Amino acid sequence: MAFSKEFEVGPQQVAAFADLVQDHNPIHLSAQFAQGTRYKAPICHGLLLTAYISGCLVEVYGQGTVYLEQQVQFRRPVPVGSKIRVVLGEGEAQEKGALKLSTTIEVQVGSYWKKAIEGYAVINPGY
Repeated sequence: MAFSKEFEVGPQQVAAFADLVQDHNPIHLSAQFAQGTRYKAPICHGLLLTAYISGCLVEVYGQGTVYLEQQVQFRRPVPVGSKIRVVLGEGEAQEKGALKLSTTIEVQVGSYWKKAIEGYAVINPGY
């Protein structure tokens, strides 16, 4: 593991993201609606969670880091109010100075961390 960082993803972050991207799906925002679904509680937007990867990439690889590609697989829902951990793998050199690295988001479930999202990123590192 090259890098990891934890975040709390509460209702304020989910509501702000919903407003920003105009995705007001009640599965993310309404406990009453979510109670009637298989999740039983509001879940975070998947792309809100993957957005935390971007800040971590800049923290590790410097200002000016740019995504070239991001591939993700959503493995499990993340309930609103969860603690998540972004995990970045070691970068592998690609052509033209790019790096490819694994990207994982884990959610804390009790005393365990479980994979919620996994994939990889290809980036041009910054300075």
